[in-house]
Amino acid sequence: MITLASTLSPVAPSQRIRGVDIARGLALLGILLVNVRFFFWPLAVAIDPTLEIDGVATTDADRIAWSVVETLCTFKCISLFSLLFGFGIATQVDRVLRAGGNCWAFGARRCGVLLAIGLVHGLFVWYGDILTLYALLGFAVFAMARVSLKALRFVIVTLISVLVVLTVLGAILQWAARVYPEVFAFQPTDVVLVQSFDGAAATTEDSEIASDAPIANIATTTTPLRGFDAIYEAGGDISSEVWREAETAAFREGPFIDALLFRWSEFAMSLIAGLFGYGWHALIMMLIGVYVFRTGLFSAETRARRMGVGIGCTIVGLGLSILAVAPLWIMGLESPFALAMHAVFLELGALVLPLGYAMLIVEYGPRWPAAISIPIERAGRMALSLYLTESLICTTLASWWGFALFGSMLDLRLSLIAIAVWISLLLMATLWLQRFRIGPMEWVWRRLSYGRTPARTQAASSIH
Repeated sequence: MITLASTLSPVAPSQRIRGVDIARGLALLGILLVNVRFFFWPLAVAIDPTLEIDGVATTDADRIAWSVVETLCTFKCISLFSLLFGFGIATQVDRVLRAGGNCWAFGARRCGVLLAIGLVHGLFVWYGDILTLYALLGFAVFAMARVSLKALRFVIVTLISVLVVLTVLGAILQWAARVYPEVFAFQPTDVVLVQSFDGAAATTEDSEIASDAPIANIATTTTPLRGFDAIYEAGGDISSEVWREAETAAFREGPFIDALLFRWSEFAMSLIAGLFGYGWHALIMMLIGVYVFRTGLFSAETRARRMGVGIGCTIVGLGLSILAVAPLWIMGLESPFALAMHAVFLELGALVLPLGYAMLIVEYGPRWPAAISIPIERAGRMALSLYLTESLICTTLASWWGFALFGSMLDLRLSLIAIAVWISLLLMATLWLQRFRIGPMEWVWRRLSYGRTPARTQAASSIH
């Protein structure tokens, strides 16, 4: 019998869906393969494939590594994680309602604590935190977990339609801005432009003033700006050379206050971009996760349907994802059309391929050899702890107070680092769950959510 008290305890291993935990553990690898760029590169370089790391030569191996990650992982694995997050919320809501509990109070506590964890992570460890966005979206998902299937389908289809239209329009504008820059860039018509010595546009009046400027003033402009001065000079443009150089120096050389300033600035940007950009995609995937739970697609009874959805979505999703990357190889990174294609098909692939991943991993994951499936499954059971540990390890490798590797490596080496970190996390999860029933941050999450201490050790769990 399910009681309200039982909802406050971790789900027993015998009651968990092994394939879901395996999918969650694999999603951690894919997420890290993408996020490792953001740990070790300036934000603009990690986002824009046309920008490069100064002083580091790109090889064909790096381009291949980038293409593989972009095709199989970028937006796909975080979308898979979002789907599983929504599935988990639907599972929790079902348990609470069957126990006669208050769904809203339950959701508010859970999301509130997750929000606090995310804010600490984003402000003081790594600006790319996703937990804050998940906590905010979680409130909407808790609300939608109880609506009818018909209403849920309508909301999902509507959101997907709007997102696709906006993505296509955005890609068209992106293409037009690159092909017709004079239309999108404001330039005063009554000022004659000349090229200054550094390639930047300057007015003839400015040039005359500059010619009379003291040599000492010119010398001071060559001094690299740091911290707030660089952010102010760049005008908030993360792609400007001033910003990128100062960001690299802050994370690779310090001091603490400069790194903190860039972390807070980029965390704010990431959160705003998440709420008004990627957040809509994440919400769709979370609601799809709710739909998967409500329709029983992960249950044994729906195996044939699950296989059909999994194979179909994987084939279509891979095709869309290849179309996002192939034009960049054929036409080059500077091609406006290739970049527009990349934006559209990256989004479309990320809507379809994660569903294929989820269905096939849930079906086949538990059949893999135990030496492979069990460590990945255990990683999935303590995904929150390992996600935060990823950040601690990677920031230690990248930052000045650790190994100071920020801005020194490209895609191939970063991918190898990501795989090595993930394997170490599998070992950590395996050793931890041999002794404890629940991950450390999962324990903290439940403890702060309910003011009640959940069992940690395998022996103590027999009390419940």
